[in-house]
Amino acid sequence: MQSLEIARPPGRPRCDATRTSVLAAAYDLLAEGGLSRFTIEGVAVRSGVARSTIYRWWPSKGSLAMEGFLQATAADLALPASDSVVADLQATLRLFARLVRGRAGRIIRCIIAEGQGDPETIEAFLTGFVKPRRAEVRAVIARGIASGELRRDLDVEITCSSLFGPLYLRMLLNEGVDDTWVDRLSGFVLAGCLSGAG
Repeated sequence: MQSLEIARPPGRPRCDATRTSVLAAAYDLLAEGGLSRFTIEGVAVRSGVARSTIYRWWPSKGSLAMEGFLQATAADLALPASDSVVADLQATLRLFARLVRGRAGRIIRCIIAEGQGDPETIEAFLTGFVKPRRAEVRAVIARGIASGELRRDLDVEITCSSLFGPLYLRMLLNEGVDDTWVDRLSGFVLAGCLSGAG
């Protein structure tokens, strides 16, 4: 799992308890009102930490919001590792679906909507959330190709998009991503990825 720590300017190290309080408050406010209503002043009030301290540690509200989101969701996205790459990919899709069914899904929808008119926001989301997840899934698929469980001619990028693209679409359209649907999706996509398929 890649580190979610965002680069910060030089200076006195953050107090862990204070940092935790700020990030928890940031995530709560993000979940309640989305990015459009998210402010550093609001985080200061909710966390009881001075605005000057928050501004010193996070250069913008976007960087604070994104770190709060990443901190809160990191444990929910830890990829499983077993002897079966197919089982690991199926479990990974279930983990992601469970995440987006809750508060994180509402936040992701807000971030994507906000990002349509704010390139910095969507870039922060892609850099901090989407690309690290994609890199991890690519590594799992590569492991399956190397072990012979998956086809050697498999297009890794297309496979990633085929697995996660429909999840994002249904999340954005509020169509639901229950486990039964997720298992149908993974079964359909992965059936064509197995050695001997096609």
